[in-house]
Amino acid sequence: MPALDPKQLTFSSADGKTWKRMLYGQEAQAAWFIDAGEGFTMYAGTLTAHFNPCRAQTDLQRPLSVSWMKARHLAPSIASIQVKRDDHYWYEYTVPTSAEIHEWVSETIFWHEEPKTILEVDLLMEDKWWNCADGHYLVELHLFPSSDTPGDWHITYLSPHNGIDARSLMKLMEHVLTWTLEELKLPSTGDPLLDWGSETVRLAPTLIVAAQMPLEDCPDAKVAPLPPAEFAPFLPRIVDNTSASANDHNNVHVRLTLTKDETTRYREVCRANGVTVTDLWLALLALAEIEYTLQSAADAPEEVAQANIAAYERASHFLFGFYFMNHRHKLPGNYKTLQDGALLFGCEGTDLLFDMNTMRKAIVYDRANAKVVRDTSRAIIWDGVVQMSHTVAKSAPVSREHSDPRYEKLTTLEQADFTAVFQREVDRQAALDAGKHEDSIYHMRVPMLSSIGDYSAMDIMTPFVPGTGELSSELSVLEQCHSIRVTHPLLVPICWQYAGRLDMLWSTGRRWQTQENLELYRMIFKEWLDIALGSA
Repeated sequence: MPALDPKQLTFSSADGKTWKRMLYGQEAQAAWFIDAGEGFTMYAGTLTAHFNPCRAQTDLQRPLSVSWMKARHLAPSIASIQVKRDDHYWYEYTVPTSAEIHEWVSETIFWHEEPKTILEVDLLMEDKWWNCADGHYLVELHLFPSSDTPGDWHITYLSPHNGIDARSLMKLMEHVLTWTLEELKLPSTGDPLLDWGSETVRLAPTLIVAAQMPLEDCPDAKVAPLPPAEFAPFLPRIVDNTSASANDHNNVHVRLTLTKDETTRYREVCRANGVTVTDLWLALLALAEIEYTLQSAADAPEEVAQANIAAYERASHFLFGFYFMNHRHKLPGNYKTLQDGALLFGCEGTDLLFDMNTMRKAIVYDRANAKVVRDTSRAIIWDGVVQMSHTVAKSAPVSREHSDPRYEKLTTLEQADFTAVFQREVDRQAALDAGKHEDSIYHMRVPMLSSIGDYSAMDIMTPFVPGTGELSSELSVLEQCHSIRVTHPLLVPICWQYAGRLDMLWSTGRRWQTQENLELYRMIFKEWLDIALGSA
């Protein structure tokens, strides 16, 4: 395959004013899915800020505007735009004048008047999207008064997911909150003194450049081989949601927040069994999805019920449609931190397959009595399903970090091998260039998931953790919420830990799922979680 041009995959400028680079691989593919899929994968991350004393919008507007300018200087990509030229997506960034920086602030910060809960904010944000090809600024900031805790503010960043992720932007928001607090305590006059033009050194290249892949020796694109005839993924029947709620919002979601004691127990059990938090989570997701499909068959039309039971009986594998992996901290050189020009989107991924025979040992469907029978023994759950999850996730074709299992915090790294990532990126771009992508590829009921990680272990939002953060007496971040816009029947679980509590949120398209459906799923998931923690 011809060598890739590093000049296209790294920001460059002919005049020092406008900087450009081409999107490549996962980021380009995701841009295409957003444009073709009515905003599919637009990402919203929300935090709830508690100021002491409480602050009104009039108190916060100037401090936040000043902080947002500083955020652009630290992470200029948030003010880039995405456009499409000659069938390729490109980033463009323009060094601002004094007038232009104010225009950008006014076009990207939005204040909302009506108080909302954090979950209401999440639904509202996932109704908003734009085409990547339209030249829209990458990140917007939205502020809502909190109805959960009056006097507090829900602060949301909204962006195409191909440009940011939940680690980089929450770290940037930590800086924004710190600067906002400083402005509240000691107000400045005029604009912050920032050397506009110098920020361009922090415009990050695409992933394979940051990973120092040999672009002059680019591998040939590979076409995925046809699966063997006996391969049959577990694919429940897709059914339209005909209830009135189908017209409320694009997304429907449920959330599960573990107590601190439950979170501690979860981690202790994982550590004792030599698996990660994500390994157990994957196992529980598969168990819950299979049992939910069988349980809900009782209330489904006969044709749908029989199709789903048959899917369970005949499937050879349980399919995770996409498994996000963060690579930023494994990069061999720069681009890991905001100060050295971090990739704001440091993710990539692949699919995962679980053996359905192993799953069917844990979940047995009794056709004669039309009911689900669980085998909750340690041999089946921990030695079977969870161990399989651990093996499959560990064998995902990319180097995994070597971590201290007590904290899941990176301590040592072998030289990361990005060869598999390089190949996948080349394959994605080749398929995109050949016009082989179809929006319908994700039109199925399978999980597409992201395990963000423990924000404390990653030292993100540490100063604002309630009760323990250095600045928490003046400003504390009470909670977070993360989701993407889903325009397919996919189930999108996202998991994170903040302030000692493990949080999980499931989203899907309301066109195919009711609130009651998802609440049944959450109940089943929690039952399996309790079983796993009790049988370890």
